[in-house]
Amino acid sequence: MIHHVLSKIRKIKKKRILVISASGIQGGIQSTYLSVSGSAWEIISHTFMPYPQKVASLIENLSGSDNRINLSEFGWLDYKLSGLFVECARTALAQAPAASRIPHYAILNKPGLWRGSTGENLQQSYWDIPAGDAQFVSSSLGVPVITDFVRHNILAGGPGVLPSNPGNQIIASRCTGVVVLVNIGLTSRVTAIDTANSSIFVDSDCGPGSCLLNRAVKLLNTGESFDRDGSFAANGNVEGDCLSRLAEEQWFLKPAPKQAFSDQFDHILEDPCLKGMSPPDRIATVTALTARTIYDFFRREIHLDTAPTAVYVSGGGSNNLTLMEYLSTYFDQVPVKNIQELGCPSEARIPLALGLTVDSFLSGTAVPWETGNSPRIEPLGRWVVPDNFGSGKSAG
Repeated sequence: MIHHVLSKIRKIKKKRILVISASGIQGGIQSTYLSVSGSAWEIISHTFMPYPQKVASLIENLSGSDNRINLSEFGWLDYKLSGLFVECARTALAQAPAASRIPHYAILNKPGLWRGSTGENLQQSYWDIPAGDAQFVSSSLGVPVITDFVRHNILAGGPGVLPSNPGNQIIASRCTGVVVLVNIGLTSRVTAIDTANSSIFVDSDCGPGSCLLNRAVKLLNTGESFDRDGSFAANGNVEGDCLSRLAEEQWFLKPAPKQAFSDQFDHILEDPCLKGMSPPDRIATVTALTARTIYDFFRREIHLDTAPTAVYVSGGGSNNLTLMEYLSTYFDQVPVKNIQELGCPSEARIPLALGLTVDSFLSGTAVPWETGNSPRIEPLGRWVVPDNFGSGKSAG
């Protein structure tokens, strides 16, 4: 059944693809509806749905390293997220022209509640726990769904990452020269691409995104959970000596590729150099640390004869005007721009890259993947289809 479905999808020259992507701690669910034909792409519609408070609280609670899982809470969350996936998807599809509201297939990136070591000295010493049901989404929307990318990467011997290349190269192909893509979510990731030959210099996490900043804001007990637009940091001054000290954290100096987890930097906020600052200065310095670690990583890992054409920033951090200003200061002569200038909503670059990567894979393009020494599984994802798929109305 699956092979027959995939064979039909591969024959479609211009595909409509719905990417449903959920964040982990904080955030919400976004649906990005694409039209893809080879390397040409266009976003038909995009919508974002923040998590309801109970869902957000449960994700944060269940994701904590010291928290025990309550199975009844996990069951409710798994069920609730499945319904929210469908609700968000239908909202995006409703924004499309009536004749284009049925996707040829959907991509589901579930929120990860946990990812880490199993403590077993075996090939599968790493594992993940996501939430949400792909079969529910597939049956509700009436289309095939591919999901479980992190798990498949782990089973293939990889570190448990989303496939984003060649999707990133396809996005960068709208530019010339060397392009630096920076995604600032809870953590920051840098991808540098030479568009002349579509080669990747580096693609790696590099440090905190908004995770430290959000935590620092919460500790102020003002009722805010993040620095909206960077306005709080804008009222403070960066303490240079403290910033330089924080930027020497051992993990920041490790070479690429590396993976960051949002809670691994929490101890930085306990550094004595931050304790005596006024709240605005502390927030400004923590904000500057995100920009500094991105720039320091770029400078250490990427050695070019000429400067990049531009730095394109995506993710929630792109809405922080103070952070964007700090990035512009560090990169100096290199323009720092929002990814929106390439036709992609600022929150949607990772879902877009995932969608383009999956479509490229279906079209026969090899996906660069850390497959280990003995991969046991095709390193992409798991397909599910509706029980009655093919018997009723289908996408044209």
